[in-house]
Amino acid sequence: MQRQEIQKIIFDAIEMTNNLLEDDKQIPISESTELYGDSGNLDSMGLVSFLTDVEESLQDHEVMISLSDERAMSQTRSPFRNVEALTDYIEQVISELK
Repeated sequence: MQRQEIQKIIFDAIEMTNNLLEDDKQIPISESTELYGDSGNLDSMGLVSFLTDVEESLQDHEVMISLSDERAMSQTRSPFRNVEALTDYIEQVISELK
């Protein structure tokens, strides 16, 4: 799976999240968008829902991975901090499946 495809899946999940949010709480769609953490746009429940959307979209592309596993949670720099970090993390996990 190409990086651009992964990013599109993440952007689509942001759009799905935005559909549930008020206009003044919309999450910007870009590679630098902060997802989770001190300046993140998602709280812990929002992150879980968002990651579920991403995982389901990946499964639609026959990529079966779990993003909220122990490995992701134990990293010193969270792969959920922004879109770029999440894209990098998904790319790494997919490459290890091959």
